[in-house]
Amino acid sequence: MQLFPVSRKWSARWVWHPHAPAKNAWVLFRRDFDVSDPNNIHLFISADTRYRVWINGHLIGDGPIQSQPYHQYYDQHDISHLVSPGPVCLAVLVQHQGVQDSARGGLLAEVVAGDGRVLCATTGDWRGIVGPWRVDTQFNGMNKIGPYQEHVDLRAIPSGWQQTGFDDSHWPLVKAIDSRTQDLPPIIPPWCRLVPRDIEPLEVKHTNAAKLQCVEECLDLTSRRGTGDLSTSLSQVGRPVEWSGVEHPENLLTPGGLTTLTCSDRHRDGVTDGRYDPCITLDFGRVLTGYAEVEVEAPAGAIIEIGYAERLVDGRFNIALECPFADKATLAQGHNVFRPLIWRSFRYLRLRVKHCEAGLHIRACRAVEVRYPYAYKGRIKGPTRLERIFEISRNTLELCSIESIMDTPYREQAQWLGDVAAVTVPAIYTAFGDTALPGKFIRQAAMNTRPTGLLANISNVASTDWTHDIPDYSLWWVVCLWRHYLYTGDGRYLHECYPEMQRIMRTHLERITPDGVLDAMFGWVFIDWAHIDTRGPCSPYNALFAGACDAAASVARFKGDDWAVNAYTQAADGVRNAFARTFIDPATGLVADAIYEGKLSDLRSEHGNAAAIAFGCVDDATADRIIDRVFDRPSVKTTEAQPFFMVVVLEALRKRGRTDLALRLIDERWGHRMVDRGRTSCTEEWYENGSWRNGDWQGFQRTHSHAWSACPAEFLITGLAGIEILEPGCAKLKVDPYRAEFAYDVTYPTPRGNVHVRWDTKAVSIETPRDIQRG
Repeated sequence: MQLFPVSRKWSARWVWHPHAPAKNAWVLFRRDFDVSDPNNIHLFISADTRYRVWINGHLIGDGPIQSQPYHQYYDQHDISHLVSPGPVCLAVLVQHQGVQDSARGGLLAEVVAGDGRVLCATTGDWRGIVGPWRVDTQFNGMNKIGPYQEHVDLRAIPSGWQQTGFDDSHWPLVKAIDSRTQDLPPIIPPWCRLVPRDIEPLEVKHTNAAKLQCVEECLDLTSRRGTGDLSTSLSQVGRPVEWSGVEHPENLLTPGGLTTLTCSDRHRDGVTDGRYDPCITLDFGRVLTGYAEVEVEAPAGAIIEIGYAERLVDGRFNIALECPFADKATLAQGHNVFRPLIWRSFRYLRLRVKHCEAGLHIRACRAVEVRYPYAYKGRIKGPTRLERIFEISRNTLELCSIESIMDTPYREQAQWLGDVAAVTVPAIYTAFGDTALPGKFIRQAAMNTRPTGLLANISNVASTDWTHDIPDYSLWWVVCLWRHYLYTGDGRYLHECYPEMQRIMRTHLERITPDGVLDAMFGWVFIDWAHIDTRGPCSPYNALFAGACDAAASVARFKGDDWAVNAYTQAADGVRNAFARTFIDPATGLVADAIYEGKLSDLRSEHGNAAAIAFGCVDDATADRIIDRVFDRPSVKTTEAQPFFMVVVLEALRKRGRTDLALRLIDERWGHRMVDRGRTSCTEEWYENGSWRNGDWQGFQRTHSHAWSACPAEFLITGLAGIEILEPGCAKLKVDPYRAEFAYDVTYPTPRGNVHVRWDTKAVSIETPRDIQRG
């Protein structure tokens, strides 16, 4: 039986600096070694939490993939092209954030020759120093990859430390980390499971800003709250440049040229009140993911601050309200290149120069974009508006797919379980035909099983706080597990994740009432960011549970587990048989959100009504009545689905042959509320400045890059083409194209090749690979 790759055998030890801080620690490690034959030399490396590695001063890359420490990824780099016979220097910067439960700082690295000889390996005789980074910088716990601002003093980094021949004899020895019995990985806790990187390296490109958004100067005032938070300084409103110096700011928009920024010095006359700093806001024209990188000539002690924002607030750069993402470098004399260790998501970049009356010369200011290497396989040609909606949805999927599939690359950088399972994974199949990143998500999520039987909300970090877990997200993962097998035909995921699936289902089976419905669930019953009544037995939750039972029964059938097949099938049947008499309101004929203390809730939502149709919990007549009264000709007040749950609404409409209405909703909600407002990616909710989630308006920022809002990337292809997978691995497909009033041409990628569907308003053309049967 084919298994997933397991860890290599290691000669290296995990090491760490004995005096590094417990949180936000930055440590420099280095080691010289000799090479006789430079062919086929590879570096294997991991770190907790983040590393940047150089060979002889050449940047190799950053890593590892963000993960739980007990599911620790390591990377492999081919460094043959960077070494020659003779001495070689391996230099590594490691940041240990100290945020995850049970994590600790550590570096593991090993260089191996083509014949298998170990040329260099981390051991207790390596040397390292704690680097000149501020420890107590602003912390934003919502962000899971880069929660700290980076403040570094480049003057204090030893010159030449990344090169051979550097004298590190005064650096202290590092400490090898051991366990109770042994010191060889992978049995050293907390990194007791080392996982080879299972996705391709990221693509990297340099991008310059599209325009100058604002050039101004700001009064140099220190916040005496003492927090060191850069967001205050970078959000300060300035005035037109008068006393400071800004020469040729337009050169920041091109790879060449020179921009000079100078802080004012008029205060030195003893009369002028105040000193002003030059501040420039750059607009890259779209939200992107990458590192900010500046290359400057500076006097020693000059400071450059960099802030990141997806959007402006009232036309101004402001990151003090939320998401205080910013970095700072105190510059050394002469040439400096500053690239923070953590990539960010941003459209707007703000630069502020401080303590520099002699002038700072910027030779380059760019974004070093990073993206997962998706190929554009899924395509749609049709009405311009639909193409544009598909484009912003696909852009959003790309932004949220770096080394994890994230809810948003801006605020949280978190691999949220339900977001990814319900919306992002099926959209990735359809837009790109990629299976590696979804497969990584499924396995990584399965490693975060709770004592309750559910999975943790977020799976690219570890946390022991289970009290706020979202139980419906675990059900979405069960659905995703089966869908992944349907799309890929790869049974390894079902074999490996079957125990986790069983625990999720057992947790739910225990809560079925004698009437057959699922009772109230513990934790945070989420459903959607919308005003929904989730007290007691909840209608959208029950419908989703029925769908998860179907998926679980299919997995159990694959495993030959007859008992589980019967248990899950009976549970699904029980919910469906009881659904109408439990949740249908006789007065309106619609589904109520919940039944609490024996009474139907007063709330009606698109969620409960659409889920009832999508997961087969009402008969056809009831489904058509719901569609008429809720979606087509609304006659009863219902809570509107936010972008996340629209994946269920669209499926419900397609299931009842109302693709026309689904397309109308896509146009009204994504077209009018996103495309017409100039979005280049999908917003988190329908509004960018607040939410109706609790029934009344709450004003706060919504992200401009949220993958759970990208379901049109799937529907505009599968909905128009009428695609349904009938046999695993796309071996058999149903293709029933929608006869629209407009012509279209769509491409649906499968592991067996692309399916092409064309409709010219008169005739349909369908092309499928030879080894795909039509059903």
